[in-house]
Amino acid sequence: MRDRRKPLPMWQALRLSTLASHTRTFSRGTLLPPLRGGRRGGSFILMRMKNNSPTSPSRTPAQRVALYGALTALALVAGYVEMLVPLPVTVPGIKLGLGNIVVLFAIARLGARPALALMAAKVACTTILFANPQVFVFSLAGGILSWALMALAWKSGLFSCIATSVIGGIAHNVGQLAAVALVLSPQVAAVNLPVLAVAGVVCGAATGVLTQALLAAVPQGGIHE
Repeated sequence: MRDRRKPLPMWQALRLSTLASHTRTFSRGTLLPPLRGGRRGGSFILMRMKNNSPTSPSRTPAQRVALYGALTALALVAGYVEMLVPLPVTVPGIKLGLGNIVVLFAIARLGARPALALMAAKVACTTILFANPQVFVFSLAGGILSWALMALAWKSGLFSCIATSVIGGIAHNVGQLAAVALVLSPQVAAVNLPVLAVAGVVCGAATGVLTQALLAAVPQGGIHE
């Protein structure tokens, strides 16, 4: 069958050609200039965006390295300040855990994987500067367990920042005692467990308050992955 459709008038063909050209040239969400020769000359055509939600630009590898380096340095400074002002207790292993503020902040703003890398870098650098290989084993065991439980608690959405920090404080001490039981003596770990559990709650609540204030002070889009 023959196509009985009439050919488009010259002004309509020119209008469609101009519109296609502008569609290729201008980005979505841009106002196109007025088209001439049409019935509605002088009007603007607004191209709708398919996705109106803004997306944060992804960081380059160099920016990620700089961000992780800065956060690791903050964790080291916090740990050094903690060494200068020890808690008035006689039980070894009780610390305020200021470095965990940076780890929890990274979990909340960057995600679990970047926080794990930050925790590992913090433990390694702290051991090289201030501790010995045995302390490295204890700190790494506590750090991994603390990171894992805090990441799960935060991802679930059931726990506040302070509650997540308390979970991390208890888990850190439990992980350290588990390493002590394997490396040194199970009896020593069992004796110190009640005291370190209470210390984990108190110190975790204190660092949770500080982390919550830090999250409120830093804009949501200020630091992202």
